[in-house]
Amino acid sequence: MTESIKSLKFVYDYAKSLFEKRKDNHFEESMKNPLFEGEETALNVFIHAITLLNWAMKKMLNPDADNKDIAIKLDPESTEPLHEQLLNLFNIAIDAYIEARTKFKEEDLQNKFMSPFGREMTYEDWFGFNIHHTIGHIYQAFRLQAIYLRQKV
Repeated sequence: MTESIKSLKFVYDYAKSLFEKRKDNHFEESMKNPLFEGEETALNVFIHAITLLNWAMKKMLNPDADNKDIAIKLDPESTEPLHEQLLNLFNIAIDAYIEARTKFKEEDLQNKFMSPFGREMTYEDWFGFNIHHTIGHIYQAFRLQAIYLRQKV
């Protein structure tokens, strides 16, 4: 298992632990409401992180994949608690990452491709960028939620 996969699984375990501790403490309110007007919600930041990871990996495996077919989002009809929905979506994104990452041998990671940003980059850089982006935004969501809880509850 690559270090990047281990890192994602660690963040998942941390999210699960944190959500379990916070689930009865105004969890949905702290995820859905911004602390300041115009500020992103913790929920939007978390969803952004995992949906972009899923999208990037699915597009890597199939560049012609339809964005609608690979989108992951909350089900507005779900009766499942929000923290469980978020963990399920995170698992989908992790599975997409594992599927894409395991298709590449170490020696293939130095091959270059044209990134969605219009510049050439190695697969190693692409995987690294996506890991850092995802983990950074997930921790940002945790922080936004914690600040909200301290200030509002």
